[in-house]
Amino acid sequence: MKDFESTTHIEMRVRSAEHQIHSFTAEESLLIKFSLITIARGSCEMWIKPSLAKSGFSGTLNVPLDRNVMEAKINLPQKHFNYLVKQMIKTAGRSVTAKIELGTTLTLGHDGCLIIDEPTATSITSLNWTLALK
Repeated sequence: MKDFESTTHIEMRVRSAEHQIHSFTAEESLLIKFSLITIARGSCEMWIKPSLAKSGFSGTLNVPLDRNVMEAKINLPQKHFNYLVKQMIKTAGRSVTAKIELGTTLTLGHDGCLIIDEPTATSITSLNWTLALK
């Protein structure tokens, strides 16, 4: 029987999404709260902000030791940010999942729970969305 499993990806299902606009600066962000699919316990809060870059993205994932809420920060080019907001609005109320690939390998126990000895920070190397059409 295998006691541990290594993974470099996390799949998550959107629980809620908020488009936030600061009234004075007009700065935008998305706050998306996820339930974890490929990890047995916990959740993830993802902050997505537009960047000045024309392509690509940057992202980090922080996993605290003292709570079951991961925190992801993503910067997307403005064009991609706008497209994601539009798609999230179109699919509101339908299933949306995200799969992130990590720059670090994580360890899961036999029960699917994440095993860490200290707070962990890693890069997000890939981010893929699956949006239900109907």
